[in-house]
Amino acid sequence: MYKLLFILSLSLLSGGIYADVWFYQDSNGVMHFAQEKQGKNWRLLMRTPKSLSQSQPKTLALTRISELPYHQFIVNSARRHQLDPALVHAVVATESNYKANAVSRAGAMGLMQLMPATAQRFSVADPFLPEQNIEAGSRYLRWLLDEFESLQLALAAYNSGENTVKRYGFVIPPYPETQDYVTKVINRYKQNLSQQ
Repeated sequence: MYKLLFILSLSLLSGGIYADVWFYQDSNGVMHFAQEKQGKNWRLLMRTPKSLSQSQPKTLALTRISELPYHQFIVNSARRHQLDPALVHAVVATESNYKANAVSRAGAMGLMQLMPATAQRFSVADPFLPEQNIEAGSRYLRWLLDEFESLQLALAAYNSGENTVKRYGFVIPPYPETQDYVTKVINRYKQNLSQQ
């Protein structure tokens, strides 16, 4: 099965409105996305849950994503792993607020807050080097997207662990921190998409 690229709507959603995302893979393997079905070969990729569409960011930064720190590292890794750079930026912003030397209480390190086991799994020599951290975090996010085939579940697994999501029956675990994390990343992703 070919890898799916997960994206959200370009527009910020208002209360009660769903944003369908449709996709089509052409004969050259290029993925095309739209908010409306464009033809008979287009398939529904995702619908933004009502709870997420009603949770808007309180403030919107005016910075274009190309002006954000580590943008070229993010673009390079995103392309290698078939991710949207706007999504990787959203994870970095939520995880560390672009602080390369960030360390969490749980021991997660660097820009994408890699746990020691994750850093080891993806052969990271120094998790505080931005290029290595972003590369490993992007590879892990790509793996989670392929594993769960859902942006929300992949983000929940990035936050609380892949086994936790599986243990709860492939739904977002009932942890306020994880639920808040998923909402924050998706809102930042939507914001980034509107500022490309």
